[in-house]
Amino acid sequence: MREIKFYSKNDLASVPILQKIEYILKESKEEKELASINDMIEIYNIKQYFDHKLYLLSWTSDEIDKYESQVEIYFKRVARFFNSINRGNLVDLFNELDIEYIEDFWALFDKFKVYEKITDEEFKQLIHEKNFWLYQLLKYKNLGERFGRVIKEYMLKDYSSAELLLDAYEMQRTVEQGRFIFPKELTNSDKETIILNYINSESPNLNYLRLIVNIQSNKDKILLSPKTLLNAKKRAEEEERKLFPEDSGILLESSVVFSKNQEEAVITNVEGMSIKVTYSTKWLEENIGNETLLNNFIYLFEFVDNQMRCNFVSKPSQMGVMERIASSRSRNAYLTGISFKQMNMFSLIQMYGYYNELFSLGVRLESVIEWFFKEYLSNEFQALNFDINMPSTNSTLLEKCTNIMPAVESVLKQFSLFVQEGIVDFELLEIRSEHLSYSNIPSLVNKKYVYGVGEEFNYATFLFFSDQSGLGYNKKNQSSYENYFELLRNESYKLSDYPEYFHQEIEWLLERNYLKSDSEGYITIEDDALILVMRDLYFNQVINYWRSSKTKRNAIDKLETKKAIVFESSLFSKPEQDYINYTLNKSQFNNGWDLRNRYSHTQPKSKNSDKMHEQNYMIFLRLLVLFVIKINDDFCISDSISKREFENITIS
Repeated sequence: MREIKFYSKNDLASVPILQKIEYILKESKEEKELASINDMIEIYNIKQYFDHKLYLLSWTSDEIDKYESQVEIYFKRVARFFNSINRGNLVDLFNELDIEYIEDFWALFDKFKVYEKITDEEFKQLIHEKNFWLYQLLKYKNLGERFGRVIKEYMLKDYSSAELLLDAYEMQRTVEQGRFIFPKELTNSDKETIILNYINSESPNLNYLRLIVNIQSNKDKILLSPKTLLNAKKRAEEEERKLFPEDSGILLESSVVFSKNQEEAVITNVEGMSIKVTYSTKWLEENIGNETLLNNFIYLFEFVDNQMRCNFVSKPSQMGVMERIASSRSRNAYLTGISFKQMNMFSLIQMYGYYNELFSLGVRLESVIEWFFKEYLSNEFQALNFDINMPSTNSTLLEKCTNIMPAVESVLKQFSLFVQEGIVDFELLEIRSEHLSYSNIPSLVNKKYVYGVGEEFNYATFLFFSDQSGLGYNKKNQSSYENYFELLRNESYKLSDYPEYFHQEIEWLLERNYLKSDSEGYITIEDDALILVMRDLYFNQVINYWRSSKTKRNAIDKLETKKAIVFESSLFSKPEQDYINYTLNKSQFNNGWDLRNRYSHTQPKSKNSDKMHEQNYMIFLRLLVLFVIKINDDFCISDSISKREFENITIS
């Protein structure tokens, strides 16, 4: 293994490698004989360090000038060497390469235009050698243009090339990688053939099969037929059965119980990954009013938090480090980690249990929802003419699923019209034919939602709240916390107590008044409310401005002057918009459930259709209940603002 290898400007190993470079340069001088292709590529790697201005701190300016001149002389020999490569020695030289220098070989092969002296047949022989990896070659446009036909033939014969296509067009990468340049000779038909070969191969990777199943066809990238997608789905299911037999994997246990003997409204028990919640049937019987029955979704089932933000949306902050890094997913997919899946499963069980419990008490949840739109809004807020027709008791499950979406979309269109016109006019509503976009549904409230924006916000929140910033650990007394914010809340340190490599980050926070230093030199938070707002935005992605305390609203306004946040006004926050799209369609996410379109166009079938339709109906109802909560919240805030009751609507 060669000791000199350039990876990136930020590589932590640069200092010891620079020390080895210094030794080489001092030893070699002009007399060094550069004999092998690996010697040449080693010089290329040395030059990379100097090109990126990476030097040892001990080097003087004269030494730097001397070393740079020396490297330039050596690199002229590298150029002559590569210019001497021809069809006669190409394969032999390639097979001499140390494995870590193969990628550099292609960079120099491209730089010195060696490809101009090589025929298609000779190149074909080269790419079938043992240590050839196609991904290294696909970074160079010139090679793809010169040998496009040969590369295409290679990809058609090597089914693993499908993974490169999926990496380029579908895979979401945690670490940015170089862009692949596929030859223009590779048609959409060729790409589908390669992917079919991969699906039918002996050992396809399950993660890639799942990507294929959810791929969004694009004529400029990959265009797959429904038959190919179905083949991928069946093969993925086959591989899942092999890899995950019954009773394997992590147990996520969620249970909802309604007890006739329990006095307390709700008792929650969490043990590891298991959640058990028991609700009092007696309490329900004694609090059977429609308003209370809907409020139960807020205060008992916690579908939303105290800012009326949906609790079962996906949040990147809920994913662990390994889950974020190791998971393979499409760049067009909705983020579905373990926490999200458990929360969605639990809220669906709550909906099942509550729906059936109410039905046993003689109450249809559909009737309660109809009451909200037909009576409550007009009585409470003088919002007249709202109407909804929910599926009847006698409807089949398929009919319920088919009929509920028009009802859902109708009330959202009614609300949009009310915001714009101040009244629900059904004649006007019927004339308007625009497509319903969940992101464009307006709000009665200005400055409703707050979002963090900009480089300063992103960097400051990373330093304070990320478990990857490193500031949560201080080796002075080996204190370790989840993040820097938690350390500041529990420990007192001076700047000199931190390792020197953290000083730059802490000084950056001091200069921008996120931190301050007291008279004794101890570092503390400058404005607690401001940092708490930033913390909320980091972990929850959005804040409901009018559901925040006056102190936090002032801090938000202060962040606006820093251009660290923006306001937007809509019925749903961005995380909620994403979740709704994930549930109802595939317009935004290729792994979406697509429930709206499935019942609008195809009437889905399965081996147990009734069970599937029942589950989907509960999902529709859960979403409609969320819409009821959000619409009510919008009216409540608007009403309180008009009455100048700001403090009455805030929650600390």
